[in-house]
Amino acid sequence: MTRAPDLLCVALTASILLAACATASREAAFRNEEVELSRARHEASIACETTVACDKAWARTRTFIETHSATRIVQADSSSIQTALPHAFGFVYLAATRSADEAGHIVIHLKAMCRGMYASDGGAGLLYSTCARSIESAQAEFHAWVEEDR
Repeated sequence: MTRAPDLLCVALTASILLAACATASREAAFRNEEVELSRARHEASIACETTVACDKAWARTRTFIETHSATRIVQADSSSIQTALPHAFGFVYLAATRSADEAGHIVIHLKAMCRGMYASDGGAGLLYSTCARSIESAQAEFHAWVEEDR
């Protein structure tokens, strides 16, 4: 009988250690994915050479958003395009801005978001991995989409 408490203690200790390792592993994966998302976000920017090229790229940006966002456009003008927040979790919705950078060049930025990606504490939410892959895909596709017609 004295072995049962010892075995229970060993089992609980092993469970705690495994949980701690799993948590550390999830945190490391989250940090790595955040770096990849940041890179993809940076690459989802288009610098315009001329006003005509920028107007054309902005029109293609709007078309991209219309065809790739889970929700419809709710606001669009010459400097921003916004789509509605989806009702369901796990769906990518898009926004774009058009503004001048520090050097005065016009740059179009696409921002992809996914409801349910982050938990209330800012960490990975339940749909983080699914959302991250979808966002990276959309942002990579955006650059090719806009460049296709240039």
